[in-house]
Amino acid sequence: MSNINWNQFTNNFLNNFNRGVQNSNVQNTQQPLIGQPQPQSNAPYIAQPFLPQTTQQLAQTVTELALLNQQQTANMLKDLLQMPKNFDQLLTQLANMPKETAQKTALMLLASSLNTGQLASMLQTNSKEAMSNLYKMLAQFNQLGLSIKDEQTSELSKLISFVSASASSDVQTIRTTMLMYLPWLPLTDPNAFKLEIAGAGADGGVGADDFITLLISTENYGNIQAIVYKTEQDGIKIQFTSSQTFPQKDFVELMKEESKKHNININLLLDVKEAFNKKKDEKSETQVFMNTSPGINPFLLLISNTVIKHVHTIDYKENLREQRKEKIQNGES
Repeated sequence: MSNINWNQFTNNFLNNFNRGVQNSNVQNTQQPLIGQPQPQSNAPYIAQPFLPQTTQQLAQTVTELALLNQQQTANMLKDLLQMPKNFDQLLTQLANMPKETAQKTALMLLASSLNTGQLASMLQTNSKEAMSNLYKMLAQFNQLGLSIKDEQTSELSKLISFVSASASSDVQTIRTTMLMYLPWLPLTDPNAFKLEIAGAGADGGVGADDFITLLISTENYGNIQAIVYKTEQDGIKIQFTSSQTFPQKDFVELMKEESKKHNININLLLDVKEAFNKKKDEKSETQVFMNTSPGINPFLLLISNTVIKHVHTIDYKENLREQRKEKIQNGES
């Protein structure tokens, strides 16, 4: 990894945060659902050219740092760790692959295994540098006579330490990495995302080295099960089972876009189970359980990450619809 230009990073940090705060100010002030992203938080945290700021503007930025939501904090964490913004970029980087077509990249990842040792080493090395960079940022603000709210810096410091400690085993390394690319699931919550590496194949004749099983607990639709595995024709097959209320058509459309994006066939086998329905008045929260084979195929990992995100997107949109219904019923505009 290249050494970070710390002055440039600090400027980008501030400029991106200002942009995020401005976007959030134009939204309504309704409190977000716990554990769910704000609509504007889906915008990527992209490094911007330096824009000169007055001391007053810097001070305003610093005082508002505590307003960062969970996803923005996760994006800043990835900046500090010098990790790519997107999960597919990270996987291709780990595979040391040159820039190729989407299809060739997918096929190369599909034919390989994840180098968890390299990933763990990257997390540990970059965590040390990230902590040093965080202290440099604080020192730079102090030189300007500014102070940052302790809550925000303490959270970033805690997350960096958590990432470093998590690189002690294959399971924790993969779990922590995936959670950084699923930022609406709390990184440090042991119940949010559970991962096991198994030695046996999944149901339905799936090979022991080529599968990932997902069990996703949603807020509105009960449980979702997805078994993701390779086919002999260099494609992906997903056995997808949901409750009767889950809008499978929406999920199919989202996965069609993924198939086009990677130019690779993704075959969906859909099923419905009454037992997956959410019980009336049952208190639900988003949780993910993942069971994968020892080989840990990187492309299957990428598709699994995508499945989790799309299920969450559909679940979150249902929350927004319920919010609108409540506002209409209460006579709010």
